[in-house]
Amino acid sequence: MSKQQRWNKIIDLCKYQDNINVAELVSILGVSEATVRRDLSQMEELNMINRFYGGAKLNQLQYDEPPMLIKTSTNSNEKKLIARLAANMIKDNQMVYIDAGSTTYEMLNYITAKNITVTTIGVAHMNKLVQMKINTIVLGGNLHWQTEAITGNQTLKQLEDLYFDVAFIGVNGIHEQVGLTTSNEQEASVKKKAIEHSHISYALADSSKVNILNAVKFSDLDQVIIISDAIENFDLSKIKYMLTSEIKNKI
Repeated sequence: MSKQQRWNKIIDLCKYQDNINVAELVSILGVSEATVRRDLSQMEELNMINRFYGGAKLNQLQYDEPPMLIKTSTNSNEKKLIARLAANMIKDNQMVYIDAGSTTYEMLNYITAKNITVTTIGVAHMNKLVQMKINTIVLGGNLHWQTEAITGNQTLKQLEDLYFDVAFIGVNGIHEQVGLTTSNEQEASVKKKAIEHSHISYALADSSKVNILNAVKFSDLDQVIIISDAIENFDLSKIKYMLTSEIKNKI
């Protein structure tokens, strides 16, 4: 079992039973006590868990995902600037992937490119795109009600046959040591596949998502261009990014 698999399992166990002790993890993961303690120490450094004597529990602030309705009203001014900049990256005649999420939904208001085809898993996005009379490919699958996203094996199978000029990905967290993360494994699989099938990918994240880590990683930082209002404490020489503060008067 890889470290990533162990960490995902630890997170799942903590979600299911609130907290878990080292002895249980040794038995379940099939590794040594030293390995478990090393994993827990590293996970605590990344704010994924909180350790206590003999065990660990989830750092709940990292994993509580509010419903789409609440997310839409959070950091709305920052999201509008990010959305405008993101929409400006779409050119005429392109195949475009637009992920579920409040910021990707906001960017629909600013699309001006002509003759594009948009593929999306966002339920709210589908309705908006219909109103805008934009040619849209709707992916099927299972509805994740909290994020209003369509995911699952059927979604992934359909993505296998689709390739994009550009993709716009929603994230729950961007961490310098780990990369891009989200709270849902099925959504993570769809995001990963969309990035793999796109010529260029943008990750849309307001500053509240920066230095945040969620349970499921779906991309390294070098696979995307980050669009944000602020990126604190990152070595900016090692990432590709666009800041709204640098161009907000030009969009």
